[in-house]
Amino acid sequence: MKAAILKSPGVLELCDLPDPLCPKGGALLEIKACAVCGTDVKMREQGHRDLAYPRVLGHEMVGMIVEMDSDRALAEGDLAQVWPGIACGKCRSCQRGADNRCPSIRIMGFNCDGGFAQLLALPEQSLSGGVNLLPHGAEPVLAALAEPLACCINGQEQARVSEGDCVLICGGGPIGAMHALLAELHRAEKIIVAERLPGRIRLLERHTSAIVVNTAEESGKKVLAEEIGKAGVDVILTATPEVRVDNDLQKLLSPGGRICIFSGPAAGNYEELINLRSIHYHELTISGAYGCSSRQNRQAVELLTRGMIKADWLITKRTNLAGIEEAFSHSSQRTGMKSVVCRN
Repeated sequence: MKAAILKSPGVLELCDLPDPLCPKGGALLEIKACAVCGTDVKMREQGHRDLAYPRVLGHEMVGMIVEMDSDRALAEGDLAQVWPGIACGKCRSCQRGADNRCPSIRIMGFNCDGGFAQLLALPEQSLSGGVNLLPHGAEPVLAALAEPLACCINGQEQARVSEGDCVLICGGGPIGAMHALLAELHRAEKIIVAERLPGRIRLLERHTSAIVVNTAEESGKKVLAEEIGKAGVDVILTATPEVRVDNDLQKLLSPGGRICIFSGPAAGNYEELINLRSIHYHELTISGAYGCSSRQNRQAVELLTRGMIKADWLITKRTNLAGIEEAFSHSSQRTGMKSVVCRN
């Protein structure tokens, strides 16, 4: 089979590999779509703490079952979306439904092979809750957005986004856009997205109800301050690694406000001093969100396939596996929103 292998930082090559065998109790998947994540771009350029080389990247996957060694409610020919985590299912986190926090979790596309390949072997653990059957006629490329949407569900659960909230989203890329769509679903009263790129601003204004502020312009910074106002915002979601979670950001919160550190802060942005007295007196909350649970992943599949979240406009680049360099360039240059590698 063909697969895109990251051999070292900056070295991504399309190679021929032996076809994987169907694992005992598992399944063999023919990949139909795998979206490029900002984390994939980061791994290609500089690595990642959970990455082991060489590696077939890709963790936002949809495929067709071509072989089964299990009696679970799946069959050859079924189209399925895959949660990329392989958790133990037995630890406290797994038992509590937070399997993304499993201390022994493996993640496809990080420390085991992922979806930028023609075939993928799914272990038995994946079939017990990590493989989500898609309805007849589902679009594989759209369903590939389920995993990043699930990560946004995780972030908004941590930040307790709810009806009537004023929400500030720092960053208007694919993740910021999904956060805006999800905040709409949660009936937030006001959604503000801070973004710098004109192309993304236009897309957000066209497809979301958010107030989109161009922070690259001096006038935009003034508008942002006016929209936040003296009352502050209830929730801040960081959707770019360039945000500094510091006292200045903290001052934008209203009493009882919540910050979710969703995007991993860039180097130099993650050892900030925080005013603990302010947290105490104003009952503020700072939380983190990394990845998503299998439950949140199932919820995201349902939101997309039932049309409760309309996200097809986020897909601004499609290519096949041979054009994976184009997909990565589209994402790294931020010329659009989301790029997806798919079967023709």
